[in-house]
Amino acid sequence: MNRLSGFILLVLLCSCQGNQNSSGKSEGKASQEVEQPESKETDDQSSANIAAQPAEVPVLADEHLHISMSEATKLLHDSRVEFEKKGRERLEKIYRQPIADALAFYSIQKEMLVEQRKKVGFFVTQPNIPAGWETPYEIDFSGKTAEVVVRYGDIDNLGYGWPEGFDPFSGESTPKHKYPFYPEADDPAGTDRIMVVSGYTYSKETYSKMNKADGYTKSTMRPWNNPEKLIISYDLKGVKIKTALLQLFVDDFQAPTYKTRFQVWLNDVEIPAYSNLLNDLKQGGPVGKLLTFQVLPEQLPLLSSGKLEIMIDGPETNSGDGFAIDFVRLLINPAEIPVATVRGMVTDAKTKKPIAGAFVKATGTNATESAADGSFVLENVPCGMVILQGDKPGYNQGAITVDVVRDKIAEVKLKLEPETNTTLREQIEEKGKVQLYGIYFDSGKATIKPESLPALKMLAQLIGEKPGDRFEIAGHTDSQGDENNNLKLSVQRAQAVIQWLSDNGSKVQGLTPAGYGETMPVAGNDTEAGRALNRRVEVKILQTK
Repeated sequence: MNRLSGFILLVLLCSCQGNQNSSGKSEGKASQEVEQPESKETDDQSSANIAAQPAEVPVLADEHLHISMSEATKLLHDSRVEFEKKGRERLEKIYRQPIADALAFYSIQKEMLVEQRKKVGFFVTQPNIPAGWETPYEIDFSGKTAEVVVRYGDIDNLGYGWPEGFDPFSGESTPKHKYPFYPEADDPAGTDRIMVVSGYTYSKETYSKMNKADGYTKSTMRPWNNPEKLIISYDLKGVKIKTALLQLFVDDFQAPTYKTRFQVWLNDVEIPAYSNLLNDLKQGGPVGKLLTFQVLPEQLPLLSSGKLEIMIDGPETNSGDGFAIDFVRLLINPAEIPVATVRGMVTDAKTKKPIAGAFVKATGTNATESAADGSFVLENVPCGMVILQGDKPGYNQGAITVDVVRDKIAEVKLKLEPETNTTLREQIEEKGKVQLYGIYFDSGKATIKPESLPALKMLAQLIGEKPGDRFEIAGHTDSQGDENNNLKLSVQRAQAVIQWLSDNGSKVQGLTPAGYGETMPVAGNDTEAGRALNRRVEVKILQTK
């Protein structure tokens, strides 16, 4: 080894020793303690933002004693950056040997590092991962947690491991962790990697604007941070699906901060209830936490095929909101999971008075209605990060994020803003769509009732304020009655709304009618309050001027 190579190796060894933290993750130059959305990109950062694609690489028999997988994926990333920066010919002169590509350069550096660490007796501290959790896939028929539990992805906290005694299913948040991080070779698609919504365009203009991109976005690059579909295959062995929960250990979702419009698809079917919940989720840190979704009865048939494809993205949002998923669990006929109680009050945000009959729901549990004094209680809420939502005709949807921890009662106050032109405008600008509950129809017909006039006037004003924009006016129904009839009725009701707008002076050339019948519920159809929320007219921006 020549002097220059020896010096490079010594610097690399010292850097790894100095940056090795207790979990076995190598910090590296690009790692940060917490996210700084307002920070600006430098030329050095731009060149270091070439993210690594995970690759199958040879593993020495005992190399895991001297280099962690987290270090290996970071070293692979750095090798790709250096190979692109310096080029093959220059590196071959430095290392005095043929180097075919970035992967070959990575192998050389790794072998040198491992051999040097062997000589000096340096060992890494591997992440704390309980036995069995390191496997990338598991299906359990023991019946303890559920009749069937399908797990996709290892339970390793994005490769950082868990603090001693930490239970990821208890509802507690993880400690803050560093980033960027990279997937291991056996991590399933969509897990243990930073993903950035596809609607975000990397450019100096968008990159420099305040709060347009978070740390995850700035520390990674396309195509390696493109959102990936999670494809879960399983054999239920004849188990009949009665109920189901979908659990995701999510990291750094910040829709309210970056005005992200997340969409969630199960087997290519958008689930508005899930999209709405993620769009109310505010994490940061970055930290991870368990999120539990209840699979509504109308969605259970999606699980019967033995394949569940989950896609999370924000294709309509040009904000750099990065996120990650550690693992997913599908619980078929759940039996015993950590739960707690949530109780609180629903009040009018303007008058401060209690609201009776508000529909209150939380992720992963059945909904309830607020009492005459505005109070409500939700029992058996799955532990973790819970998005609590309140709805009532005449009000905009209210939502708050609640930490539900085992053996503790969560106390909350849910405030609902009265529906006005201003709040409608704010909601459609923030989320790209708005749900109108003040438009009423004769039962089983598309005839608009007279009491719909206030909501229709607000809709006319909203559309009039955005000339040149294109909107979808969509009708939705509950599940009462024939499915095909509900689909036709929803289209007819959307057309009736557009006809009213035209008759009353609105320009309707940019309005497109649509009907979805009972296929896109936002609540369960097992209560009258839930059915009332599913019977709605929804206005969605298709194109802005």
